[in-house]
Amino acid sequence: MKITIYSLARLSCLPLLLSTGFVHAQADLGKTIVEKLTAKVAKLESSCAKDIKKYCTTVTPGEGRMIYCMQAHEDKISPQCAYELEESAASVQATTESLKDAVIACKAEIAGVCGKTVPGQGRLAACLMANRSNVSKGCEDAIQKVEALSSK
Repeated sequence: MKITIYSLARLSCLPLLLSTGFVHAQADLGKTIVEKLTAKVAKLESSCAKDIKKYCTTVTPGEGRMIYCMQAHEDKISPQCAYELEESAASVQATTESLKDAVIACKAEIAGVCGKTVPGQGRLAACLMANRSNVSKGCEDAIQKVEALSSK
């Protein structure tokens, strides 16, 4: 459960990663991934509303504080909330791993073909997508995995 909580707490940083990182090259793809994760968080908040109200009313939301509060009361939260917490964590973890794997797999292309591109605001991702026919098999596979996130 603690790993689950940690993964969800990192979710507060995920929109920043998506908005400035690999996925931004295709705005629709990045937007879809963010929307899907936001929907999961909304479902989690709905499923855990009673538990949040019962145990965490004094906590200021943001920066993972609510998740850490839930962790402090993990032995008391409802089964439905615990289930949604696990489901959300699995989704967040899969997304962050795919993004991380893409950056690692495309490291040579980022340094080579896109070496003169100024990082930030999705410019490196746009460069990779524009040069997709020249990327390695590993990089292409990683790009496809990131694209697959939007269809799940």
